Amino acid sequence: MYTQSNFPLLHRFLHWGLAITMLVMLLTVLLRLGWMEKHHMAAVITQGLANIDVMITDKQAVNIAKGIRGVMFKWHIYFGYAVSVLVFARFMYMAKFGLHYLSPLSRQATMKQKFQAWVYWVFYAGVAMSVVTGLLLKFGPEGIEHQVETIHKLALWYFIPFISLHVAGIFIAESTDEKGIVSKMIGG
Repeated sequence: MYTQSNFPLLHRFLHWGLAITMLVMLLTVLLRLGWMEKHHMAAVITQGLANIDVMITDKQAVNIAKGIRGVMFKWHIYFGYAVSVLVFARFMYMAKFGLHYLSPLSRQATMKQKFQAWVYWVFYAGVAMSVVTGLLLKFGPEGIEHQVETIHKLALWYFIPFISLHVAGIFIAESTDEKGIVSKMIGG
């Protein structure tokens, strides 16, 4: 185990790699649920074509919308593969070098350290669940898609509270005796 005063290059690479890939994946999900939602896009397509006197059915408009957003959603899949590799590497890294925090089960850990550790454990459980269900959706046996997709969609929502807690923790740390943690995570 090492202290938070020392973040080796591999640790920082895995941290920022997971952060960036997961943010891109979250963006694709939010786009798919919001601005690029198929019925919303279908309405825009139908209206745009109607302005030039071209009429299509709602089903045709939805199919066009699915095609447009399908290109964007391929990035979700590509970055999902990257998250799979990065989280596996992170687990191997933690197995070799230990945790960068005290275990929540440690008697030496303060309540704050236990809370931080539980947040990390829930985060990594959520990431693992997202990775496993994503891979099952792509490569798993037929007939389980609906159940696995439901779990996969729900599993992603751990990320928003984690980001909130993580950023809040950074602000708190920067205003206490842990000042400089951000620059250490960037520059070592």
